[in-house]
Amino acid sequence: MIGSIYETETLEQLTEVIQTAPVMDDLREQLIAEYRRLFHYANIKQWNELVRVCEALAITGWGASMTPVEAVAEKWINGSYYTELRTRTFEQIKGSCKGWSKQQDSFIIHDGSDNTDYGIAAFASQRNLLPKNPLRLVRSGNYQLSAKPFIDSLSELRRALDEHMRQELYGDSFSYIGIYCFFSHHDDAERTLQYEYFHEQDDVPDGFEHGYYIKPKFAVGKLASRKGELKLEVTRHFTRAEGELPLSEQQQLFKADMLVIVDLLEEKLRKKKLSYRVDLLRQDLIDILEKWTTKGNAT
Repeated sequence: MIGSIYETETLEQLTEVIQTAPVMDDLREQLIAEYRRLFHYANIKQWNELVRVCEALAITGWGASMTPVEAVAEKWINGSYYTELRTRTFEQIKGSCKGWSKQQDSFIIHDGSDNTDYGIAAFASQRNLLPKNPLRLVRSGNYQLSAKPFIDSLSELRRALDEHMRQELYGDSFSYIGIYCFFSHHDDAERTLQYEYFHEQDDVPDGFEHGYYIKPKFAVGKLASRKGELKLEVTRHFTRAEGELPLSEQQQLFKADMLVIVDLLEEKLRKKKLSYRVDLLRQDLIDILEKWTTKGNAT
């Protein structure tokens, strides 16, 4: 049975093979044994097999004793590949991340012990990914010093969203919103990086001599598909004045922002006639935001 699983090419074929298993629990145990064998993969052949095992376990279920993971191959900013296992909350499994170098028509692990050319030109990457939080907060690297408490609070909110959103209930027609939080940083130590955001030209004070950009409060992209996932990107530009507000006011402001963003998503999905339980997503978000704003810690 395991050999037949490795021979499949599509998820449809993989599902068909799995459905022929006489006892699903027995197959699951075999797959878990393969997962443990391949966890310390040493070459691209073993990595690709590990991906297929994780895809199969996503279909059979991982069982009560195992934490579900997904096996992904991606590129670093320098163009080099890396592979890793991670959980539904984006936590990287310790010891699973490895970088790769090109060797002829294949790849080998950086400082690895196996330099064999297996004639495999492409990395497998899991196609049936784990359901994950659809509201993914990302912030800019630079920000004004007064915004630091809010930055820390956003990190707490991201962890709470990753942990407590019930994405398995919303549907599979949409994957996630990338919510990018960009902050003014007029007090950056590097003078050339000092600038502020203003939402309107009229907001710029007369005689303002420092660097600035006119950016809308929300820059909303289009629904777009990437690697089989339908996503939406929204950038929230924070002015210097917003960055100087007390933390409680910043949280209330961003609470309202998040609900506006969900409304934007609902409208875009409605126009595309896509079925997705935005109502459940919104309610889960409201519950998490309520804890975040009332306790200062959503976790």
